[in-house]
Amino acid sequence: MRRLMFEGCAGWLHEAQGKTGVVLCAPQGHEAMWSHRAWRHLADDLAAAGMPALRFDYPCTGDSAGACDEAHFVGRAVSSIVAAAAQLRALTGVDRIVLCGLRLGASLAVQAAAAMQSHPAWPGGVAGLVLLAPVVNGRAYLRELRALHVNWLNSVGPAETPDPPPPGALDVLAFRCMPDTVRELEALRLDRVTPCPAPRVLLLDAWPGTTSAAAALARQYADDGAQVEQAAFPEYPAMMQSAENASVPAQAWQQVSAWLTPEPAAAPAARRHLRGTIEAPDLRAAVDGVVEEAVWLDARRQFGILCLPRDAAPAPVAVIFPNTGGNHHVGDGRMYVTLARRLATQGVASLRLDVAALGDSPRAQRSMSIQAIYSSGPRADVSAAVDWMRARGFGRIVLAGVCSGAFLSLQAALANRGVNGLVLANLVMFRWDRADKVVVGHGNRSWRGWLSAARHARNWQRLLQGNARVGPLAAAIARKAYHRATERLAFRLSRLRGGEDLASITGYARAAMRDLDGRGVRTDLVYGAADVGLAEARLRFGKDLEALARLTHIAVHRHACMDHALFLSGGRQAFCDHVVQHVEQQLAGMDAAQAELPQAPELATERNAMSPGVP
Repeated sequence: MRRLMFEGCAGWLHEAQGKTGVVLCAPQGHEAMWSHRAWRHLADDLAAAGMPALRFDYPCTGDSAGACDEAHFVGRAVSSIVAAAAQLRALTGVDRIVLCGLRLGASLAVQAAAAMQSHPAWPGGVAGLVLLAPVVNGRAYLRELRALHVNWLNSVGPAETPDPPPPGALDVLAFRCMPDTVRELEALRLDRVTPCPAPRVLLLDAWPGTTSAAAALARQYADDGAQVEQAAFPEYPAMMQSAENASVPAQAWQQVSAWLTPEPAAAPAARRHLRGTIEAPDLRAAVDGVVEEAVWLDARRQFGILCLPRDAAPAPVAVIFPNTGGNHHVGDGRMYVTLARRLATQGVASLRLDVAALGDSPRAQRSMSIQAIYSSGPRADVSAAVDWMRARGFGRIVLAGVCSGAFLSLQAALANRGVNGLVLANLVMFRWDRADKVVVGHGNRSWRGWLSAARHARNWQRLLQGNARVGPLAAAIARKAYHRATERLAFRLSRLRGGEDLASITGYARAAMRDLDGRGVRTDLVYGAADVGLAEARLRFGKDLEALARLTHIAVHRHACMDHALFLSGGRQAFCDHVVQHVEQQLAGMDAAQAELPQAPELATERNAMSPGVP
């Protein structure tokens, strides 16, 4: 698996010796985030079966160049698929190209195949198309997206009504479709791309039946003379859900590999060298006015993107962004990419991290769970990333995370004295206990989701009307209420005995904050005004957070329209602003300390030593 950049697109080449190469055309927005693990392992499976595969981020998405609000997404994405096919052919020498797309990616693959069919550089066009739950009708697809976003707002959105998107735009969870993209999707009709632009088609239908648009498309392609194989895609729902719960569809991926009739995979010793610069890849690239470097750290267990200023040595303060939930390193709404590049333009380096079990790390797991995300392994990974950044010459390290990423950041800071600052958004867990394992084990939805849903009057109205199930909600609230009540009682009894029970979560949380404050670790706790994390903080530190009031390095910030996962643009903007302000305060503090202690040469030495260790 090799990192590469082409025409501003960031991608991964999964190497093999076969003569058939596969370009993977990802879905868009939240579907790309949710299916990232499945998509990465499909590429691995294809390579293991003897077919080199290239997966990549479209322009203005993921790690690729371009701002999220740039126009003409569909046209740019189609062109990038054609460029990816050319890159795959040039680097591997494959004779045949197959385009494999998921959801909107399948629709883009069809359009790219049609463009290649009439292009002189592609005599004969593509050898085949693999269409996985394709979007056939753009208007129907937009209706699905609108319904999904409204349902989310009604269940776990913020207490206050968020600002609407610009006229003509569409917000879907953390992602925004700009007005011109909405118009392009409204005009999308896959059944009007005729004739079929490939001689062979595999179509997996997530919603088979007599009214299936995908089935009608398969019949149309067969009438066009294409060799079409159609099958159901029953694993689709388990794959297309929040990344920490999403699964890899093993049966479907086996079916795709078998349909492509691969050549036998070569033994590792017989692997031929790839063509071009990929043999000695340049992992650094100039993008959007900054420099980004693909890095492997912690004995190559973890992967990350180191984002650096383009024209100057970086500041002595650097930021690390751990994963949120099961998401890979770009973050929901591409938040960590845009924030990293914003920091770099201000002279500050950052690392977008995939811990060993997640994202694009070399041995990322095929399955994931909330329990695994909160386990000791990811905590140690973040601490190892701190050490790695220190070894690169950065004198002060700030960790900035959301929800589970905030938990990993907190735990790393408590374990590693190399952490100098924390920005923790909607931190819910201060410690992971056995009770938490029990609570999260009941169904796919976390107890945080149920508790957040209970805060919305709209959901109680739906419940009274018979449109929502009361059982799971009541059970989740009852379980958590029981654990909280017993833990609170234990803490109060310990206080009556004249001490503070550090075995309790409350005692642990208070001791943790005192430890950070005593070490001078500047900590910004950022919460949505109605977030369950703020309720947890009040449980641990008092109704008015009075236990934190006397700690000079701990600050609490509340935002009325911040949702828990920072899906809303206002919440993401608030978090990003806090990170930027936090870094500015760290730099100002270093300048003040240096000015007050001119007789201490080691301070000047530490700061001046930043550039030699950072490329």
